[in-house]
Amino acid sequence: MNNNNKFREYNLRMFKEFKRSLKHIIFDETLTLYILRPIAFVFVKLLYKTSVTPNQVSFAAIFFGLISGFFFSWGTLPGFLIGGILYFFVLILDCVDGMIARLKKNGTPVGRIVDGFADYSVGIFVYVGIGIGLDKGIIGIDLPISHWLLLIIAAISHIIHAMIVDYYRVEFMSHGLGKETSTWEANQKFNAELISIKHDKGRLFDKILIAIYLGYSHLQLFQLKREEKYNRKEYLKKNQLLIKLWFWIGPTAHVFMLIISALLYRPIIFFIYTIGVANIYMIVLWIIQVKVNQKLKLTN
Repeated sequence: MNNNNKFREYNLRMFKEFKRSLKHIIFDETLTLYILRPIAFVFVKLLYKTSVTPNQVSFAAIFFGLISGFFFSWGTLPGFLIGGILYFFVLILDCVDGMIARLKKNGTPVGRIVDGFADYSVGIFVYVGIGIGLDKGIIGIDLPISHWLLLIIAAISHIIHAMIVDYYRVEFMSHGLGKETSTWEANQKFNAELISIKHDKGRLFDKILIAIYLGYSHLQLFQLKREEKYNRKEYLKKNQLLIKLWFWIGPTAHVFMLIISALLYRPIIFFIYTIGVANIYMIVLWIIQVKVNQKLKLTN
């Protein structure tokens, strides 16, 4: 076998392994799939044969998120540059944990909650860091209202967008592809899990994480009283474009905008996107989504 054939065979093997490390490609946000996952796969290859667990990677992401927030708190151009670069590295680690879990097949339901907990923890560190940085007034931008109020509105908007995108992504995977339990089913599953470990004194951390997830899923389900049913083929057909449109206000899109604004030393860009553009986009898309699903819903 010549070198060219060996090279092609190696590339093919790596590509197949990369695909096995992914969720269903529709499950990932566009920016995650085409930018973050390929970079993350390099780290996956480095860590795969070690004893590092997905949860350890998630906690490493929390640590680097804390350091990122610290640099943002400087309020200087170097601080924002380093903070933005570190936040990008956190995004990479956020991909690595799940990819390792899928390749090693050692993922757990609690691991999924740890991953979500890491995302929100890092978000808090970064937002607080940016707030402290803006407090120092070094950037020299005039904001229409208090920057802390802007950050709170931006954070709430970010969380709402993340929740609604996550909800419709899980619903698409469940009702359109049959590759994931629906939010309703997951809620029932974790309720049962919490009841089963209720008197187990050695699993306090698991209990806390599951309780947090249940609160999160209750917010997503809002006033839904029973599981909704759809024809899978019709749901897939009508929602395939919609789910891709949702991704442009997903968590990765928000963080990319924050990183870009940090590297440009212009946090106002992030505020305009998160508070203005993304909220208008969400309302319009949500109205369309509700109308589409109402027509698709099966009656009992």
